[in-house]
Amino acid sequence: MNLNYITLPSFWGSEVRHRHISNGSTSLVVFFPGQNYSCDLPLLYYAKQSALEHQNDVLLLEYGYQSARTELDFHYLDTIVEECLLGIRQISESYQTVHFVSKSLGTIIAGRVEESWKAEGITIRQLFLTPVDKSVPYLLQSSGMAIYGTNDPMISEESIDIMHGAAKLKVHAVPEGTHALEVSSVHHSLKILAELVELYDEFFNK
Repeated sequence: MNLNYITLPSFWGSEVRHRHISNGSTSLVVFFPGQNYSCDLPLLYYAKQSALEHQNDVLLLEYGYQSARTELDFHYLDTIVEECLLGIRQISESYQTVHFVSKSLGTIIAGRVEESWKAEGITIRQLFLTPVDKSVPYLLQSSGMAIYGTNDPMISEESIDIMHGAAKLKVHAVPEGTHALEVSSVHHSLKILAELVELYDEFFNK
């Protein structure tokens, strides 16, 4: 495996460094982190490991406000989407297939990036982890998988009902799971993480 960095200027005044891990594959998996949940934290880390085990290349995105070590201002969400698109386009033409894996805020950004690419006829499968209310409209237009926790305050019952009606999305609930898909017991949380890895494997085996 080869690790390279895609370094680009950002609106926030610092350079973003997207990590690109190459296996020489024709398939790319792009990771969209959460607002304060990096690609090195458990849900995304093990999704990345699963993607690599299934012989995919991976691109781990960093948002401009994260590289600048500042807080997110949602007024600049369009800018984040544009910068993510620019980063992905640096390498995407080298791949025959592209998958997205996203967490929380990342589910909104991944949905919007897919929406931009659909106009170009590019098909993307998505794995949405802990989607939020604002990402549900994008989930309804996507194919792939979504995983949420039943005790997650970031998604409403109404959104969950709508999400379960998505025609091309396989939806999984983690009973009592929080926004981190954890529960009160450490041992039970680790068991859930192992079950999530099985779902990751299922997603990447498609």
